[in-house]
Amino acid sequence: MRILFLSLRCPFPPHRGDRIRNYNFIKYLAKHHAVTVVSFVESKQEIENIEALTSFCERTEFVPFSHFEARKNCIFNFFSKAPLQTHYWRSIKMQKTIDNLLQKMDFELVHAHLFRMGQYISNYSEIPKMLDLCDSIALNLSRRIKIDRSAVSPLLKIEQKRTRNYEVDLAQLFDHNTVVAKPDYDYLIEQNTELNLSIIPVGVDPDYFQPCTIENKELNLLFTGTMNYFPNYDAAIYFHNEIWPLIIDKHPDVTLSIVGNNPIAPVRRLADNNITITGYVPDTRPYFDKATIFISPMRSGSGLQVKHLEAMAMGLPVVTTTIGSMGIEAIEKQDLLVADKPHDFANHVNTLLEDQELRRSIGNSSRKLIEEKYNWNILGAQLNEVYQQIAERKTCQSCELS
Repeated sequence: MRILFLSLRCPFPPHRGDRIRNYNFIKYLAKHHAVTVVSFVESKQEIENIEALTSFCERTEFVPFSHFEARKNCIFNFFSKAPLQTHYWRSIKMQKTIDNLLQKMDFELVHAHLFRMGQYISNYSEIPKMLDLCDSIALNLSRRIKIDRSAVSPLLKIEQKRTRNYEVDLAQLFDHNTVVAKPDYDYLIEQNTELNLSIIPVGVDPDYFQPCTIENKELNLLFTGTMNYFPNYDAAIYFHNEIWPLIIDKHPDVTLSIVGNNPIAPVRRLADNNITITGYVPDTRPYFDKATIFISPMRSGSGLQVKHLEAMAMGLPVVTTTIGSMGIEAIEKQDLLVADKPHDFANHVNTLLEDQELRRSIGNSSRKLIEEKYNWNILGAQLNEVYQQIAERKTCQSCELS
């Protein structure tokens, strides 16, 4: 099958959630299909990065992304009914690139990543197409609104209302849609029970994320993620202010590592003798290997957290919240620990710090779960099956019309 794969961001290197998902899907699909990848790029380095995909893709195309033009689009379309996100990522050059490819090449299916890329092919009705929403942005924003008291809060409420309608209306125009977790599936189906929607989780490479050592470690807590993304920096600051004092009081020698790209100023200010803020690192595995426990006190967000799967793949016990655990088919107290109140969260962490056998038991169980359900080869096969179903449905529809 000849596939046109529309990626919002350059899929390589796969160092954040959306890039990880796209890179691994593209790599898997390229073993079975001829794949053309189209992506925005934001630097000269990303141009080189996307060209690295040519080793297994039929073709790669890139469109330079201008933050200036994106902001200008948002200003000029502020009163539009569509979410500002669609205007931010709206590009005449991207539309022309996609249109030209669809005219020149005989694609049998188009895969669009997120509704920001889905907008470019929404009017194409003849070619089979699927939209990987990943998560519901409306659900994500609704959770953020409950805790964000910043100056952007009124704008978030407007954007949430626009997104709630838009993402469902757009999904109706696609032959099939996917999300990564059941809460997002339930939220979207509640809006429209007739959506063609299924769940394909995020995965990890269990060969890349090998189990780490757990003996003879200094006590270290780890949290990873892109640190200019609200759910992540909110979790880091919340943990520092509400939970960390309850842990450091019992374990004064414990350290905390906050690892991830672009930490905002309030996150950078958390650094002290016991807390390290790394910023970008090329490889997170040494930090997982050094850690005793992975903490993730998420209070907002949606979808499925890749960082949790990476920690679990490395056999590291995870302590998270109800929101953080959503989408993972894990058994609480066997595969991970869950707590929503600061005192309960701190108790879980303190218990694990004091009990090496419990850390080992949860780590081993979570590693097994990753091997059985969150391996990219398994998930790639699920996506391939969705492609076949779309193609068959489209063929049946064509036969009925002829």
